Amino acid sequence: MVSSSEFSSLGISPALEKSLKKLSINVPTEVQREVIPAVLEDKNLIVQSPTGTGKTLAYLLPLLQKLHVETKDLEVLVLVPSRELVFQVVQLVRMIAQDVSVASLSGGASRKRQLENLKVKPKIVVGTPGRVLDLFQKKKLNGQTIRTVVVDEVDKMMSEGFMGDVLSILRKTLKSRQVLFFSATIPREILHKAPELMEQPNFILLKGAGRIPEQIKHFYLMCERTKKFVTLERLLKIIQPKRALVFVTRPEGVVVIVEYLRKKGFSVVGLHSDLSQNERKNSIKSFREGKNLVLVTTDLLARGMDFAEVDYVFNFDLPVDAQHYLHRVGRTGRAGKTGAAITLVAENQKFILYKMARDLGVSLEKMGLDGERIFLIKNRRRK
Repeated sequence: MVSSSEFSSLGISPALEKSLKKLSINVPTEVQREVIPAVLEDKNLIVQSPTGTGKTLAYLLPLLQKLHVETKDLEVLVLVPSRELVFQVVQLVRMIAQDVSVASLSGGASRKRQLENLKVKPKIVVGTPGRVLDLFQKKKLNGQTIRTVVVDEVDKMMSEGFMGDVLSILRKTLKSRQVLFFSATIPREILHKAPELMEQPNFILLKGAGRIPEQIKHFYLMCERTKKFVTLERLLKIIQPKRALVFVTRPEGVVVIVEYLRKKGFSVVGLHSDLSQNERKNSIKSFREGKNLVLVTTDLLARGMDFAEVDYVFNFDLPVDAQHYLHRVGRTGRAGKTGAAITLVAENQKFILYKMARDLGVSLEKMGLDGERIFLIKNRRRK
């Protein structure tokens, strides 16, 4: 049996481990077990690990552990391919290390505000390659103090043409810095160029992880936005799950759904990034202890959560991609138990859901509602 204190055995401090426990993250995943000690030993890494395996915490935890808090120098640069991922990584840092200053740099956001954030001397910067390189070129960032550069989702970086900017950024940092590459697949070009990108690269290749358990069934129900509230209400009344998670994309969505369901008599609690740490803790505790049977939350907080009794996951809002779908539905079907995921989807979004299903290798069943009856609709197989 794996001890809940295994994070500390990997070299993670009691303070960080305490923060993890508050988020119901108690046991490290395989990639975390492999990566954390290697990062703490200052090794350069190229890590292949499938979607949904905990890669973000695998690099954040040891890097937070290694920070020289006595200085105000920028030490860690994390490069990701999208503004949404910037937000997620920044929020995760703030959740597990509230005293560490972190700044976000991404295209599409206010450059003025981002420059203001740099004035507080962040220890960690998370950004998209284009905006980060732009600020390097404008002398707003100093690469000479950076001890570690993380490049997450390398395969997506390459497919979207960002690797040129990534290489330019690496050249602006010291040759002695640590470099960490993470990807669901390792492009051949990266394997060939590894010696140029980092000194003595170490490879960690994990396969077969991050799959959705077969005991989880996947359903969808066609539903326009204006009818989602009443549809969710009807589903909860008919199914009467032991524990249910409802996922939305934004914190304000959590608030609105919780208020609606409470008015309808449901035992429900919300969990989102705008809550204080104590409020989050209380929400998790009340749901875990069964005081509330429905938990409404966001994608960010899907990662790493482990609730043994969750038998249904409802996607009120469509996940942004397959990775987010994996994180959400992976909260059910735990420890070999059966589970079900039901996605409410509008007609013009159905093709997105089917693409996610193909990417993840899962079968979708179409569901219908008739009064107090749920039925399945035979659906022509999509290719």
